[in-house]
Amino acid sequence: MILHPHPARRRRRSSAAAALVLAVGVTACVGTEAGTDGTAPSAPTPAPSASASAAPPVAAPARPTTVGSGPEDSFRAWLAASREPAAATACAYMTPVLAQRMVDEVTAIGFPGITDCEGLIEMTAGLYAAVGQSSEATVDLVEQTPEHAVLDVVYAEGSSCGRVVLRPGPGHWVLDERSQEEC
Repeated sequence: MILHPHPARRRRRSSAAAALVLAVGVTACVGTEAGTDGTAPSAPTPAPSASASAAPPVAAPARPTTVGSGPEDSFRAWLAASREPAAATACAYMTPVLAQRMVDEVTAIGFPGITDCEGLIEMTAGLYAAVGQSSEATVDLVEQTPEHAVLDVVYAEGSSCGRVVLRPGPGHWVLDERSQEEC
């Protein structure tokens, strides 16, 4: 889920973001977090894409140190991978439906050429790095059942917040399409 800044910050950052896309090109995407435990999922290597060919090779994600890591740990691992960027790892923490929704959102707001999750992650990480936006966030577990978990996430700069819904995945929780921006 792309958590957009408040409208006043969005206007200020949108012109900076447009300039940064031209300057940065395809370099990064969505998230590193202070305090991340570094856990990453094992995932198959995706087929190369146009955006992946321009990026440096990404090391294979490490296996999680504990199978079934909690939803908060999984969110923080996704956030870290999305800001490094470690696109294959970040995408492995998202359902395909959520990834496509995010690609559609950035395309709709004027970022052409983003066609897949890896390209999305690379582009947004570059933008966050270029504007110096912190990835620090408060993550609170709201609900957890064997079928899903709900997190309340507020980024430290107060630029965005949302409800993140996760479901069990292969050795970790994955962010799913029920996740929504709330502010």
